[in-house]
Amino acid sequence: MEKSLSKQEFTARQKQVLSLLRKGFTNVEICKTLNISANTVKVHLAKIYKIMKVNNRTEAASVGYEDTESYEKKCPQVRILVVKKDDFKNPQMDKFFFLLEQNLQRFHLFEVRNGAMETESYEYSYQIVLSGSEKPSSNVYLSLYSCGKKDFLWAYSQRMDEALDVDFIASQITMLLYRQMVNFAALDFAKGESVLPSWWLVSSYVNFKMDCRCKESFGQCECELSSMIQKGHGNLFLKFSLVRLYYTAITESWIKSQKYFNQIQELAYAAMRDNPYSDYARLMMALYDILAGNKKDAITYLMLVIEANPQNAWVRIILAQVYLLVGDKVKALELYKDNERFVPDLANDPTQLVSKAFIYFLQKRYEDCEKLALQASYMRPESTYPLLFLIVCRLLKGDWSAVREYRKMLFEYHPNFKISDCVKLLKGVEPEQLHVIESLLTKAFG
Repeated sequence: MEKSLSKQEFTARQKQVLSLLRKGFTNVEICKTLNISANTVKVHLAKIYKIMKVNNRTEAASVGYEDTESYEKKCPQVRILVVKKDDFKNPQMDKFFFLLEQNLQRFHLFEVRNGAMETESYEYSYQIVLSGSEKPSSNVYLSLYSCGKKDFLWAYSQRMDEALDVDFIASQITMLLYRQMVNFAALDFAKGESVLPSWWLVSSYVNFKMDCRCKESFGQCECELSSMIQKGHGNLFLKFSLVRLYYTAITESWIKSQKYFNQIQELAYAAMRDNPYSDYARLMMALYDILAGNKKDAITYLMLVIEANPQNAWVRIILAQVYLLVGDKVKALELYKDNERFVPDLANDPTQLVSKAFIYFLQKRYEDCEKLALQASYMRPESTYPLLFLIVCRLLKGDWSAVREYRKMLFEYHPNFKISDCVKLLKGVEPEQLHVIESLLTKAFG
């Protein structure tokens, strides 16, 4: 008769290891899936055996454990199968295949496996199919499918010459691939038609909406995330998404800051207490530190995350902004250039445009600042900072008619806007420059 265990004090990581063990994963496969060392897997297994009072992996897999099973039901894995077709054979392509799989694992969101056969099974959330040629210089063709190859989502082609930096190409395509998976999951959530894990759909939808600065979606996003978290969907990425939602709302002046600042603090502290080495716990602390004025601490956390996962383009953007706020314009520009090199579309991303506008403002290149702010405001008319830059640039030109018009637009979108909130966020900018900004804002809104 099979033994059954009641709820035990397993950590989130131990639950993941046990879940993979029960699915028949070897230690090597667990290492690759969770991006942890072989020794770390052994340590986790030893603790699992001790809690479960078993002697080996076979016994651990056979013992019923209700909390692990409940956890798997509430937070099912986003499973990705990476398929390499028979024509995918030259050394450059083999290296690319390995790096792509490794890069996806670094997000700590996916269970990634590889294979030589495509399948129509719904066992996998996504399938990535790679094909190519045996010729030394040829194209790699990548196709992304969801739900057992039912839906074709996206395709990409990349020339693979021997002179190319395969590491760079793999990083670039990983970034593009991740963005596509998030965007399609957000679309699926809006349609209400997907069988993908609910935590992935909701968090993708929220992060997509925050990328677009959709103020009108704030209430829905908060409700969806809070509901899932309260129901016991303990995925840390959901909590990070909630912190990012509050952070965006505060920096865009959608909400009164103190209440939500306190909630960010509570979520960040709890995440660091329970998961101190998690990238998403570190990201929560970084966002809290930015709002609290601890920009240097935020840089430390963000650097740790980028070191663990260089493919996270959003973190790179945030780090560049923080460098800007502490007056390190050189490092900020280097990161922006890197982002555009990896993902060329980011050159026209409104968040990058606003950050570059800020650099131009600090350099007293007001014409360039205004051009970028205007471009960003066309794409996101409700965004706070493009309007602020337009206001101060027009003020410097003595164009009070335009100042009043942009000021009216700002308060239509953000009736809670306060100069003090804006200045608080800019804490860390060189005192002389901060004084100039504060004086201009006071004059424009006086």
